[in-house]
Amino acid sequence: GIGVCGIFTRDIAETKVALVNQFARESQHPLKCTMEEA
Repeated sequence: GIGVCGIFTRDIAETKVALVNQFARESQHPLKCTMEEA
């Protein structure tokens, strides 16, 4: 499924996406976080 977790500036969103994807990978969790322009 897909969910919206917030609306952020590009810089903040890029940082959050990178952190979530890194944490998911380290935890071997199949989570994929992306960002798209609103």
